[in-house]
Amino acid sequence: MIKLLQLLKEVLEGSNKAPQGVIDFGNGKILVGDNHHDPVELSQDLIDKIVAAGKSNGYYGEGIGIEHNKGVMSSEVYKALVDAKAKYKGSWDQKIEIPKEEKYAYLATLFSNPTENKRVPTLMKKVKKDDTIFDLLSRTFDDYTEPGLGLSAKDLEKFLKEVGQEGVDFLALSKQPVTRKNLQDFVDKGENLMWGNGDGIITLPNGKEVHYNKYSTNAGKMAKRETDIRDNWLINKAGPGVYFVGSGHLKSIEKMKGGKPVIGGGKIDTASTARIE
Repeated sequence: MIKLLQLLKEVLEGSNKAPQGVIDFGNGKILVGDNHHDPVELSQDLIDKIVAAGKSNGYYGEGIGIEHNKGVMSSEVYKALVDAKAKYKGSWDQKIEIPKEEKYAYLATLFSNPTENKRVPTLMKKVKKDDTIFDLLSRTFDDYTEPGLGLSAKDLEKFLKEVGQEGVDFLALSKQPVTRKNLQDFVDKGENLMWGNGDGIITLPNGKEVHYNKYSTNAGKMAKRETDIRDNWLINKAGPGVYFVGSGHLKSIEKMKGGKPVIGGGKIDTASTARIE
């Protein structure tokens, strides 16, 4: 009896295994969660389903594209899609029509996955003599957010004012001269107030700790505006196909109108809603 139960457990654990989560909408549209750095783990039954959907309708990356996502690129499911000659259709982010009044909220990507996105090294390559952080950021929008949004210095000023928190004035901090240390400190402060540490814990300037998914900071509220636009698109506008998505999105999507339950998801990183830019 004990051996039978153990065998049954092994059989059950061998199916629907998706530590970073999967959502199957049942119409040929499948969202595959990833944390942008670790290989995507999936049981063979899910890989087979994903490859079948990819062969029929193609597959999509996130942000600036799947080729910049080492977690997906090193995964068995990605290799299976390539071997099956499924068509890669670019980034699903580039298909979203962003409301004009919400475009500045996309500046939240400045503080999203800055290490994975090599945010500071990339921006430091664009520094000009006597630049302040504000000067640099107002000239390099396409290097840290969705390209082609037509953003201006006024949009950046509005964003920095709105994401500030008691004890952290991002607009004032942006007037500092650009040095690697100043820029790194600036980005680190934004990342902490928006996403927290690896466990999703945000430490406020007064020492109080809150969880990022409560969106209790101004930076967190801004990030939620941006991610809600994207999550709603994935639910309501995305057609059939395979969509690789920061796994934190999946937990949000399953709670939204039109969302579906997450398969697996036991290792979803609380700060993985952000994307690769």
